[in-house]
Amino acid sequence: MTVLFDRPDRRNALTVEMSRALAAVLEQHAATPRPLVLRSATPGMFVAGTDVASLKARTVEDSLGRINSGLFQRLHDHPWPTVAVVDGAALGGGCELALACDFRLTTEDAQWGLPEVRLGIIPSAGALTRLAALVGTGPATDLVLTGRRIRGREAGPLGLASRVTTPDGLDGALDALLTDLAAAAPLAQRLAKEAMRVDGDRHRLVDAAAQALCLGTEDAQRRLQALVDRTG
Repeated sequence: MTVLFDRPDRRNALTVEMSRALAAVLEQHAATPRPLVLRSATPGMFVAGTDVASLKARTVEDSLGRINSGLFQRLHDHPWPTVAVVDGAALGGGCELALACDFRLTTEDAQWGLPEVRLGIIPSAGALTRLAALVGTGPATDLVLTGRRIRGREAGPLGLASRVTTPDGLDGALDALLTDLAAAAPLAQRLAKEAMRVDGDRHRLVDAAAQALCLGTEDAQRRLQALVDRTG
């Protein structure tokens, strides 16, 4: 399943309407066991941020309603793998959107950043936690408190991006990732994703319970038997 952002005149800057449309997609496909890909309909773009005019017009009540924060949490919690394909600017809300995904593919010259502090505001839709979890407290503090931008070639080694490629190689990198994901058993994939999100000493119960559920499925038994047959 692919979601295309198609607002090229504003570099796909997020509006409230776009956020609500994405929320509807997440709800509709929560029961569909296949990856969800987020990318721009126009090459050379991703999501440049939250629409500034829309943001400026928000009231205190709008902010406390946490429109994007709630959306990105739902994206983070989506049961199946999610992939952000970044070719262009992933700034502010666009960066937070990508951070909520399981995988982030980026081109070398794509721009990543959280420039909110330079506008007198802060990243408030989950980035403060998710960025530190991905890259560590030190690099996250640098990026958040300076508001500086980095290129995709730096985002990869930093741990912000999962895979880095050229613009010409982007579709191939996405196809390779989707092929890898398709090789996994859907239930095992879902349970592994959910278990990884549990804080603390999860292996004492959550991992064991998830493994027990997996081993009880016909899919797992078939896959394990195939391995036994191959290895003798």
